[in-house]
Amino acid sequence: MKNLNKRVVAGAAVAGAALIAVTGATAGVAEAKSLPGASKSRSFDGGSVNIRLYDESARITRAVTNIQTSREVWVSGKVRVTTSGDVKGGNINVGYLVGCQVNFGAEGSGGAGLEVDNAGEGTPSASVGGGFELSPGEAAYVPVIKTTIDDEAVNSFNFGNARGGVAYSQERFGVDGCAGYASAMAKVTVKVSTDTFKGNITMYGKPFSLG
Repeated sequence: MKNLNKRVVAGAAVAGAALIAVTGATAGVAEAKSLPGASKSRSFDGGSVNIRLYDESARITRAVTNIQTSREVWVSGKVRVTTSGDVKGGNINVGYLVGCQVNFGAEGSGGAGLEVDNAGEGTPSASVGGGFELSPGEAAYVPVIKTTIDDEAVNSFNFGNARGGVAYSQERFGVDGCAGYASAMAKVTVKVSTDTFKGNITMYGKPFSLG
């Protein structure tokens, strides 16, 4: 791999897992609010996958523009993926769905019963570390993993063992132009395959208000 973005600062083994730490600047403004995280397990022919989001927090601050329709948030968290059976690795994508007057109605562990209104798999993406416009009823996906490999943008990474993980700290994004209620929630997608199964397992965190 070449030209790794400087945001990917370290690789380390954590309980046998591959860990990539992704960090941003320090906010140093409001106190971070702890979030409950989430977990999800999926069994299928040939193996199983367990996803856990923990140590998640969000720090909501007033945007530097000091405009009521703008917010900034700094998010931190850790994701651990454990596989079994014929699954020997996979691909992890971590980010946040952000909506303006969009109901993120996740219920219980893993986000069952999700109501995303106008935000779905086709939701447009926004860049982490910057601001983006959201009108009422709109939503966007902000990836936490954002690097460059061989001059191509990459928002996920592969792990080759039975365990993999991601840790991110003080990742910032801003929402502009939202005159109403704004909210966000974590979204973790793990892609795995065996000789008889290939698919994505998606888990949602608990929604939280951006004001």
